[in-house]
Amino acid sequence: MISSLIRSDLQNFQPYRSARSLYGKGMFMDANENSFGSAVENGVDQELNRYPDPYSTDLRNALARFVDVTPDTIFVANGSDEAIDLLIRLFVERDEEILIVEPTYGVYRVAANIAGVKVAGFSLSADFSLEMSSLLARVTPKTKMIFCCSPNNPTGTLLKSQDVETICKSFKGIVVVDEAYIEFASRASFVKVTKEIENLVVLRTFSKAWGLAGIRVGYCVANEVVVEYLNKIKPPYNLNRISAKIALEALRNPSKMLDMKAAILTERARLAKALADLGFTVYPSEANFLLARYPGVGTPAKRLAEEFGIIIRDFSTQPLLKGCVRISVGTSEQDDLLIKSLKKIL
Repeated sequence: MISSLIRSDLQNFQPYRSARSLYGKGMFMDANENSFGSAVENGVDQELNRYPDPYSTDLRNALARFVDVTPDTIFVANGSDEAIDLLIRLFVERDEEILIVEPTYGVYRVAANIAGVKVAGFSLSADFSLEMSSLLARVTPKTKMIFCCSPNNPTGTLLKSQDVETICKSFKGIVVVDEAYIEFASRASFVKVTKEIENLVVLRTFSKAWGLAGIRVGYCVANEVVVEYLNKIKPPYNLNRISAKIALEALRNPSKMLDMKAAILTERARLAKALADLGFTVYPSEANFLLARYPGVGTPAKRLAEEFGIIIRDFSTQPLLKGCVRISVGTSEQDDLLIKSLKKIL
């Protein structure tokens, strides 16, 4: 089934063969690298003069062990944004569309716009739940891909397992579930489901729970045919050596991530209570942020930035989110300063 969903002009696509995809070991004199070394040395990688492994093999193997899948079902990307962009370009023809469940992460729409494909929006209910029958009724013959975020950004809500399975089984295109914040959630990832459901793609990232937003490493877990084609159309060396090594090192010792996760969950509860005590309506969150509503909140958000240098995200102009801000969970000291500053403003 998956092969038939690939864009027709890409089904027999011949990818660029990079030097390191042909030979991964040896004395390299084939890629016009600087054989004398690098102008900069660092403690992570001493071979910066050499191109990285084009398929990030070691990292994919480590990720496969971490999420309990096979390496051929993992695609490693330069941030999950790259995976979003490549998925749209791989599957969606110019006269087709993607369907996004809103309000949500804005890059899905932007990536589709850049690729020149149409975007259809489907709104969550007023309580931020997903109305399944209405979503499926929104699908047209032109709908090729559905994007869902779980936990959703910015609402912090989770998709139900049965809803995802229903969408995948009822829809004949590709279903993408973005799990950038899944480590903070109370329910398990959908990664394991990809073994049984071939049109499901799950996005993951090192940017949130791992605290590695600066290295730009994301990945997706999908049917091996999807991964095969993503590897065909990606840039030859899409992930640099340093980022791959840092991500690999993080996976070798996940205890630091787990400790930070526990601290964030504790602080999330404390911050939610403090905001509620100030009169905010604070929505339940399964992520490392809180969505909070306060009448006229746009002005306090601006004053926080201008008077106190505290930056929160104003969502008050978006549908369903009038009066809402998204606040990332900080350290206890940062959250105390936020609450103290809000008290002065409000």
